[in-house]
Amino acid sequence: MRGALHAVLGLALLASLGAGGDALHLVSLDDRPVVLRAPEAPGALVAHFWATWCTSCMEELPALARAADRCDPAAVRIVAVDVGEPPDVVAAYLGEHPLRLEVLSDPRGEVWRDLSGAGLPLDLTWTATGRETKLGARSEAEWRRVLAELGCDPDGPSVPTDPGS
Repeated sequence: MRGALHAVLGLALLASLGAGGDALHLVSLDDRPVVLRAPEAPGALVAHFWATWCTSCMEELPALARAADRCDPAAVRIVAVDVGEPPDVVAAYLGEHPLRLEVLSDPRGEVWRDLSGAGLPLDLTWTATGRETKLGARSEAEWRRVLAELGCDPDGPSVPTDPGS
């Protein structure tokens, strides 16, 4: 019964988000508003929700960054979205653990809660045909597979990324 309820809730979430769906209203680490919208085909957006206190997030972030190195940022945009922490905490963490990903903030956790709010890490994959979420950490091999399905070259040369874009 519980599994069926989770399936129904998951389908309801996907249906409510639908193809295209609403924009995600986030904030840059320097407190500028950032609005993420559905990418045009064949592009994709991957938003990885994390926090500095989340142990599995800290293990996964470098794996995601290495896998993301194989993506053309014009085709697949990958952002790391810190949930509910002050910018100085995130900046201090990034000072000690540099990350080659665009880092944004969901300062009050509102976007994260609207997507699931069930835990971290949480991944949102958004294409022109719809959005889906996945709760829980992924290995680097899993990230390479997921990103390859979105159009990244899992074995290709590293693509230079600009984390400030």
